[in-house]
Amino acid sequence: METYVKLLIILGAISGVSHGAGVLPDTLVAAVGETVMFATTVPPQETPILVVTWGILDISGTNFNIITSSSVNITAPGHTDRITLFRSTGSLELRNLTLNDSGEYRLTIIPVASSQLKGSCSLVVHAPVSNVTVTANSTDLVEFSSSISLSCSSSGSSLSFLWLNGSSEVTASDRVQLTDGNTTLTIVNVTRYDQGPFRCHVFSPVNNGTSAPLNLSISYGPENINLTLSPSQEYYDEGSDISLMCSAVSRPAALIQWFLNGDLLSDSGPELRLMNIQMSQSGNYSCQAFNNITMRNQTSQTAALTVLKSNISNVVVTPNTTDLVEFNNSVSLSCSSSGSFPSFLWLNGSSEVTASGRVQLTDGGATLTIINVARYDQGPFRCHVFNNFSNYTSDPVKLSISFGPENTNLKLFPSQQHYEEGSDISLRCSAVSRPAAQYYWFLNGDKLSESGPELRLMNLQESQSGNYSCQAFNNKTMRNETSHPSVVFILSPVSSVVVTSNTTVFLEFSTSVSLSCSTSGSSLSFLWLNGSSEVTASDRVQLNDGNSTLTIVNVTRYDQGPFRCNVSNGVSNGISQSVNLVIQYGPDNMSIKGPNSVHAGDLTMLYCHTMSVPSAKFTWLFKGKPTNGHEAVYVIKSSRNSDSGTYTCTAENIVTGQSQTAHHELTVIDFSDCDCSAAVGRATIITAGCCVLIAAVNGIIVYCLIRKKRANSIYAAHRKEKLSVKECHSDLYKITGPVNNDLYAVPLKLKK
Repeated sequence: METYVKLLIILGAISGVSHGAGVLPDTLVAAVGETVMFATTVPPQETPILVVTWGILDISGTNFNIITSSSVNITAPGHTDRITLFRSTGSLELRNLTLNDSGEYRLTIIPVASSQLKGSCSLVVHAPVSNVTVTANSTDLVEFSSSISLSCSSSGSSLSFLWLNGSSEVTASDRVQLTDGNTTLTIVNVTRYDQGPFRCHVFSPVNNGTSAPLNLSISYGPENINLTLSPSQEYYDEGSDISLMCSAVSRPAALIQWFLNGDLLSDSGPELRLMNIQMSQSGNYSCQAFNNITMRNQTSQTAALTVLKSNISNVVVTPNTTDLVEFNNSVSLSCSSSGSFPSFLWLNGSSEVTASGRVQLTDGGATLTIINVARYDQGPFRCHVFNNFSNYTSDPVKLSISFGPENTNLKLFPSQQHYEEGSDISLRCSAVSRPAAQYYWFLNGDKLSESGPELRLMNLQESQSGNYSCQAFNNKTMRNETSHPSVVFILSPVSSVVVTSNTTVFLEFSTSVSLSCSTSGSSLSFLWLNGSSEVTASDRVQLNDGNSTLTIVNVTRYDQGPFRCNVSNGVSNGISQSVNLVIQYGPDNMSIKGPNSVHAGDLTMLYCHTMSVPSAKFTWLFKGKPTNGHEAVYVIKSSRNSDSGTYTCTAENIVTGQSQTAHHELTVIDFSDCDCSAAVGRATIITAGCCVLIAAVNGIIVYCLIRKKRANSIYAAHRKEKLSVKECHSDLYKITGPVNNDLYAVPLKLKK
């Protein structure tokens, strides 16, 4: 093996000056446990690469080899199960990354017939962010008196820290300090707006993480103390009930005490309730709020409370009718009450009623008349009666106003353009109406027996397709309205999609094919597929019978399929089984591949390359005379001067009746009179090249045998020229015995 590697290195040196700028990216960044791909810019090689080596200069400065790949792979311990080498391009995949994988990765590629390539790429592996935690030196604080320090800890490498208060970033200021690489947040003389929630956001070049939120408890206040009376009036009737409410901005909640004319009352708490109030309770009331954490207090402004004797009572509203039809009827509401010097105010809901074109207020405001009522006049109406000392509001009165129907609307559930035969649907009709409308159903203008706001159609049939509408009727207003029609289109589902062909075996450029697609269902659409591509009409492609028939005129080798027919309608779709066509063609693209000159004694092989279905038969001529060669490969075991001359290969397709011929000139050089040491060196190099070539052919034979088993005589579409005669004729020679070779210790004997 050492001899082989040394020889390959010599071959790389002989082949020319190495180059490789831009072979690899400059830098890759990844996280521990991930997979990274060192992708080269080298295109896939048709001729196998002789040697690929990967090495690393790690972060400690140690340089060692990862893998050397030639005829065998030599992988360094610790990388055996973590790497995959793509020999055709030299790319390397490295899995399950660790921090020790960081370093400079170096690549050397020695091709067969070109200069060696070199490249390098720096890999930086980072530990991901995890376990982000925030801790505080205290969470119980007093506004303007306390300071707080928050610390953020995290696992990972190359970390950066960002603090958030709610969704806003925290930045340094007069009161805010960020220290220890932003891991510590200090707030001096906290305010109520510093309570959070605080979170620490940590990020690295490969990921990021955020801590759980932390809230601070900041005590403040009291402030903005406010005293309100309910009800709020200038005067209060003796015997009425009054509630005084005291509020203040405070954390924790303030303790409230009450004062009358500056004297402390026995009552405490945010509400002072005065029941059955007397004139002796008149005076100036105030409240004081106290915070037992901040030890601060604040007293409200005083509120004057005046109690007098006089009251309004027994307020009653009486309508002349409560059953009305919109735009047809009028109504009068009368308000009666007890008490002196009453004033009247009418309310519709919470809005004051004022006089207008349709609204009249008479009898000093005690009578409300509405002409040609609308639905918005249904109330509730209340009469509010008041004087200088008291007020009273009647119980609400609601009017029943019939209206509609209008805005009749028909909806389908589910809402679809088409419905599958056998499915269930629901049609729902709604209208704005009081009382609720009665509903009737129509199909294509004909009244159905069903009624009600919902029409359920179960197990739909195609015969039920049509225009559905509903009619709403109000038996109070005696009005009706019909909805816009909704189209219900019912289809049979697609099933049993089958493609048939007039035949499946064709001659390229000579025959045409017709594929027919049959199926069950209604309102069908047809789409043809060749592999995964849609088939569209062209000069050679015809789509007839509503696209159910596909005709291809003068088929080519790229028309072999697989063809499928995709059938759909509004409710379902189906696709046929694949149909493959056998297109017979060739031979064409004829050529002979092999050396133009060799040295006497060399093993020489000439390859006859062509494309043909079915496989072509080969005939070899030497200087115009027949030989015993009838395979794609012509082998000269030991070249002699007499083997110089013109070699002719003829390929014949017995089905298409076509044939092609190619010629190749070979010169055999006798170096018996030259410097033996130099000749031996050249012979060694040529022998090594031939052995590499034999090994490549051996691999191709195995590959072709596997493909033949899978192919089942069906040829894949769009074969490229690289699938040459080496692929089509894997039975060219058999391996039966030994041939000694310094580069490959493989027993080999060629037998015709």
